[in-house]
Amino acid sequence: MRLLALLTFWTTAMGAMLPAAAAPREQVETTITLAAAQVAEHYVDVVEPRSLFMHGLRGLGNMAGEPASSRRRSLDAAMQAEATAIGFKPQADLLIAEIMRFRAGRERDAALAAALRGMMAGLDPHSRLVLPAEMQPPPASVGLELTVKGGALTVVRPLPGGPGERAGLQAGDVLVGIDGRPTTGLPLPEAVALLRGALGTSPVLKVERPGAPAPLTLRPVRGPVQAPPSLRWTLEGRVAVIKISAFDGNTRTNLQSALDAAASRAGGPLEGLVLDLRGNAGGLLDAAEQLGGMMLPAGTEIANLRGRTPANARRLVSRQGDVVSGLPVVVIVDSRTGAGAEIVAGALQDHGRALVVGQKTAGAGTIQTVLPLPEGQGALIVTTARVYRATGAALDGAGVAPDLVLDEESGLLTPRSGSGSKLDAQTESEVAGAVSAAPSGTDTALLAAIKLVGSVGKPATSKAAAP
Repeated sequence: MRLLALLTFWTTAMGAMLPAAAAPREQVETTITLAAAQVAEHYVDVVEPRSLFMHGLRGLGNMAGEPASSRRRSLDAAMQAEATAIGFKPQADLLIAEIMRFRAGRERDAALAAALRGMMAGLDPHSRLVLPAEMQPPPASVGLELTVKGGALTVVRPLPGGPGERAGLQAGDVLVGIDGRPTTGLPLPEAVALLRGALGTSPVLKVERPGAPAPLTLRPVRGPVQAPPSLRWTLEGRVAVIKISAFDGNTRTNLQSALDAAASRAGGPLEGLVLDLRGNAGGLLDAAEQLGGMMLPAGTEIANLRGRTPANARRLVSRQGDVVSGLPVVVIVDSRTGAGAEIVAGALQDHGRALVVGQKTAGAGTIQTVLPLPEGQGALIVTTARVYRATGAALDGAGVAPDLVLDEESGLLTPRSGSGSKLDAQTESEVAGAVSAAPSGTDTALLAAIKLVGSVGKPATSKAAAP
């Protein structure tokens, strides 16, 4: 989720805040007007406050159990007035008045959150409201790696030995309900927050499993869950295989350490590097810039960010220089590779530095900024820039098309049209043969990448020269 939201700062800041009490009018007014002003100033496209307030009213209408007939009439009248109101304050006051119709306490707090969620829903899929509970370190969780696949909250895998695995959850399971709350349309971070809670408690999960005749009800017991490391490495002969699941503040240091350790274990120079970015949805923007810069000559353009304000426009450039000295590189990607991971894969591809293998990436080429709200109401994650590759192509929506598209069942590698990536017949035959002969359960994409390292050779001259 999701894309390059810099949440580390906000996590720290939220630790010092207390949950908001029942919202009086002054607090509702401050929160709504600040939210609209921040979005109007920072959002990547021009957005009219009227549109934000109208979507906020629709958010109230979409609340669970709403609206009763009297409230529906009031909302309809407010929407009609919103369409013709002139000026920021009169437009804001219409939404504020509707929120204040809800009873003080949890009902009004829920209405304020629904209005803010509606305002964000009118922007793009990545801009959203962050509730305070999402940002607090959880005392316990159920240990699931999740993704949203075709609109469904899907288990990528239960963490080994974790509560989810012990309760019988499996990869491919779809969570359709959490404690009676439907997950359809629920943002992934909110779903994760619902799965967190006190140690020893049990959320009730309604699960649809492919092939099962009826939904299952599972009750994993929340426990302490150690997050898996964001970087892991192995050695295949003299080829280092480094999997990075997310970009964080330690990614650059951990990558260098992994390369050094792999070379030491190999007992000599490495012969290639496989960089596995499957399932990597991004993370910190600076980490993506640093990682891409570790495999490109100093001064090489990695990508460009384009936003409406100077603060949101930025050129990403290699500063460290190629630390692997022209070592052949193959990058593995899939449909879950997004944001910062796409920036890295696209930059290495654009400059002929690596062969990209797998499936087309997510196309999550936008940058999000965290904008705190007052009085412990949470924060807004707002799209503030779009990413453009070194070639000038937009990353958002288009993603990164692999040089070689892998059909994992047949082992067939199909060159992307216009990529110029051609395999000799012997290499193609060797890869296809190795994949087709692999035992069931083999990671065929990784097997193909390791086989391809030797065919990459020295990197070609940059296709997108550094300006």
